[in-house]
Amino acid sequence: MTFKHIIILLTGFSNFIFAQYNLDYFINKAENNSPAIKDYTNQYLINNLQKKLDVAQNSAFQVYLSGGYLFVPYFNNDGVLITSNPGSNAIGYDAGLTNGGLYSAQINVQKNIFNGVLLDALNDQKLIHGKSYENKSNEEKHNVQKQVTDLYLNTLQYLLLYNASSEIKNNLNDQLNISGDLVARGFLKAQDYLLLKIEFKSQQIDEEQTWQNYKSSLSQLYSYCGIKDTQTVMIDSVNLNLLPSVSGSNFLTQYYLDSLDAENQQKIFEAKYSPQVSLFFNAGLNAVEVNDIQRKFGLSAGINFSMPILDGNQKDITRQQSYLSEQTLLQYKDYLAGNISAKRTDSGSRIKSLKKNLDDLNSQIGDYKKLLNISERQLQQGNLSMIDYLVLLKNYIDIRKNNITAEINYQLEISNYIYWNW
Repeated sequence: MTFKHIIILLTGFSNFIFAQYNLDYFINKAENNSPAIKDYTNQYLINNLQKKLDVAQNSAFQVYLSGGYLFVPYFNNDGVLITSNPGSNAIGYDAGLTNGGLYSAQINVQKNIFNGVLLDALNDQKLIHGKSYENKSNEEKHNVQKQVTDLYLNTLQYLLLYNASSEIKNNLNDQLNISGDLVARGFLKAQDYLLLKIEFKSQQIDEEQTWQNYKSSLSQLYSYCGIKDTQTVMIDSVNLNLLPSVSGSNFLTQYYLDSLDAENQQKIFEAKYSPQVSLFFNAGLNAVEVNDIQRKFGLSAGINFSMPILDGNQKDITRQQSYLSEQTLLQYKDYLAGNISAKRTDSGSRIKSLKKNLDDLNSQIGDYKKLLNISERQLQQGNLSMIDYLVLLKNYIDIRKNNITAEINYQLEISNYIYWNW
């Protein structure tokens, strides 16, 4: 189960839209541009080619040309300074060893037979490696999806804060227009109007700051996803769907594959203890004398056989090494399994706590909105001081920002739970 399958995309924002992009778009871009994912894909393809190469090297016919010329001179041969046909008094290598030289030009054919044990072990190795590259690619995709989701949520937080500041600023602007008319008619003090104007300017500054923060965070998101486009876009909102905990973990799959690979390496090593048989055939020129060399063309065929008997107990030693390697992998696997279980439990507990806090804040915001509507009417009627109204407004602004932060933290924790619940 990936992030893509559990993300529900909701309606995006409409203010200042240049283009709209959702979380799924950024995840796809990051996966397509990830050099690590591309590397695992290439390694998988290389592994498939290596499977063909193993067959070619260990089972296919090997045909090659060979040739050679060896000159063995002899000195002081009955007055002749240098010769290749020595007499009894000549000085040089023993003629029985060299026969005076070598003239060779042949075509050779060779094929290994009865090596099915080795080929099976090599084929199993490539299957394991192929699954390993697939698993590593999936794990890298999972990491990319988590990283993009977190970057996206942090960027979304600035956008939500910007929208909140814009909404409050626009509301204050409306109040300024109404208050200006009230001041002109003598129903509102000029200092109250000035206080309202100061708060309006404060929200303008906050709006500009959150917009810059949003653009900076969006740029980081672009950079991680490998997107060269630098246009400022309004990203969609998102809700992550929390699913029940799954049994097991894909994070442990690699340890299982590594353990299989260690066992397979031992099988490849032990394949050399099987009988090694190869057939060979050659044809061409093979002579040790130039005389009548045109009659020295022929052919030969044969069989080579070998099988180790004693090698210093290497098989037993390598088996012990393989066992220790597998035990190490098992220890790491158990350790990670315990950590994953603890992280799932801790994340689940945090999600419940954050959800309760978010519900409380949502309830408070609803009450504050009702209170603000009443306060605005009282302010216009002269039944509420500007200072009291601004105190109430600032409290609303603070709780609104806390609500946005709580919502993003809640979504981030769901993202964290989804990551470990893989």
